[in-house]
Amino acid sequence: MTDAAEPNIRFCYLYRDASNYKQHGEAVFTNHNCMSVEEIEKQIRTFLKNGEYFIAQQVNIEEQFFDALYEDDHPRHEFSRVEATTAPAFDPENWSEHQHKRDIREFIADLEKAHHAGWDEMQVRPDVARLLERQKDDLKRRFEAGEDVLK
Repeated sequence: MTDAAEPNIRFCYLYRDASNYKQHGEAVFTNHNCMSVEEIEKQIRTFLKNGEYFIAQQVNIEEQFFDALYEDDHPRHEFSRVEATTAPAFDPENWSEHQHKRDIREFIADLEKAHHAGWDEMQVRPDVARLLERQKDDLKRRFEAGEDVLK
């Protein structure tokens, strides 16, 4: 159980496919340093691509891709919000790899590390990576053939 003076932090995000269908996800982190929600959001947005996007697997967050993929889908997840919560820490991807309840400061450090390394759009579920590789190969083929690649 969480101490009332030290609420956990819920990180809410989603995957929005090319047809604008959405699949929501969340992780709950401890907040041992009692950071404010406003400060947490500010720091998170600093390390996201365009203040909004991230590659879930790169920061050990559960991917929310749909089972069926379409040619115009992409690898990015979208940050929605953070909020204080009394819900217990819940961070399944990180737990399965490290057996450790991650604190929000650790998660922000993971975002910072990914930001500085560069968001790797190929670090995703294997079927999504294959789709992206096909898209890249198709774009290269069209470019080399002199086709308008902006179509």
